[in-house]
Amino acid sequence: MSASRTPSRKLDNDVLFKGIICALIGAIILLAPYVSRSPDVQELMRQAYIVGWFALALGIAFLVQYAVRLKKRRELDAETASYLEQNAERNTSKNKPSRRNK
Repeated sequence: MSASRTPSRKLDNDVLFKGIICALIGAIILLAPYVSRSPDVQELMRQAYIVGWFALALGIAFLVQYAVRLKKRRELDAETASYLEQNAERNTSKNKPSRRNK
């Protein structure tokens, strides 16, 4: 793992964290009227349903963004590994003595 990838992975983890938190907040706000025992709290939470849907949608958007970043990072890692393998094969074939030198 190179030092240049560490900030990228930290940003990816931050996006994942934000997604989980926002989705949880949205789900709690949307489910609160059905779980709450107090009629006043039920009414208050029913009035906040728009905020709950917004938080849930925002959380899902963050999670999708994380999935896209993860897919791109895996593709880049696979390309890098393939490139390194090809260069290693070329270097080992160059270092082998040829029959002409014998």
